[in-house]
Amino acid sequence: MKKFYTPFILFLGIFILNYFSAIAQTTNAKTDSAVLSFKEKIYDFGNVKQGESVTHEFKFKNTGNKPLVISDVVKGCGCTTARWTPEPVLPGGEGSVWATFNSNIGYGHIMKPLHIYSNASTQKMEIYIQCELLNEKFNEEKADSIKNNLVPH
Repeated sequence: MKKFYTPFILFLGIFILNYFSAIAQTTNAKTDSAVLSFKEKIYDFGNVKQGESVTHEFKFKNTGNKPLVISDVVKGCGCTTARWTPEPVLPGGEGSVWATFNSNIGYGHIMKPLHIYSNASTQKMEIYIQCELLNEKFNEEKADSIKNNLVPH
C-alpha cells in the first residue's frame, strides 16, 4: 500500500506546482501590458440646439506597465469627429480623446459611440457622448399640436 501512495503523492505534488505556475504566468502576461483607464465613459452635453457644435475631452490614464498607443478612434456616425493623444502614453501617464458632435441631425435623445483601438490589454473600448438635441421648428410644431388638441372641460 505504501508503494502506491508515494508515486501518487509525488504526481499530485508535481500537478499542483504546474497548476499554480501556469496561473502565475497567465496573471503576469495580463498585467505585462498597457491598460487604458478612462475617468468617465459617457458624457452628457445636456440640451444642445440643432446646428451647434460641442466638444468634450475624455481623459484617460495608462494604469499598465507598458507604453499605451491609441491606433484609431472610429466614430459612430458622420456627425461626430474625434482626435486623440498621438504619442505613446507611458505607464502612469495621462492622455485624452476629444469628441466633437455637430448637431445638424434630427432631434431628441442622441447617443453616439466612439470605438477606441489601442495596444492595451483590452484592445477595443467604447466611450459615448449623448445629448438632448433641440430642434426649434419641431418644438414649435409640437407645441402648436398640443394647443390644437386641448379639449375644454
